[in-house]
Amino acid sequence: MGLFNSGISSYDANSVLARVKDICQVWTDSGVETNISENIQVSRWSKLVWNASFNTVSVASGGNDTRQMLDSPKCTELIRKMMVEVFTAGKVVTGSNLTSLNGQTTPEGVIKSTDAHPKSVSPSMLMDYRAKRPLEYEVILRNPIELAKKHSVEVPHLETVYALLTMIERGYMQ
Repeated sequence: MGLFNSGISSYDANSVLARVKDICQVWTDSGVETNISENIQVSRWSKLVWNASFNTVSVASGGNDTRQMLDSPKCTELIRKMMVEVFTAGKVVTGSNLTSLNGQTTPEGVIKSTDAHPKSVSPSMLMDYRAKRPLEYEVILRNPIELAKKHSVEVPHLETVYALLTMIERGYMQ
């Protein structure tokens, strides 16, 4: 949790941050792990490194989990290229370097960390796809694509997978 943009806010950021800390403490006391982010936009983009690649490719590749995707060199390369685009766009949009999964700062590090996981992971978008529920590609891909374009950052792999996901979802939601 954190403030959306405390630098240009029209509210008392310190007062709101104190309330965020109170909410986090209530959740922590109830057994829910919480983190307070100094810059929620950097945190959001950092999370997108994994979500915009593994989540989306799991569906676009026909319903594969992380092990199946990483067992394919071509699929792994697509994931890496998508991560490069997110790292690049995120840095331009937020003005900060991103730190993703397990403190990783490169696509290779995120991929290696995912590959080292003892069990394969079925990303949340894959679970939605299997259950024929709406996919979250608008938040995970469209919004970052629009922000990247606004900042003149090319993201062709993100755009391609976004186009495929819209067609996949349309195919089973009609």
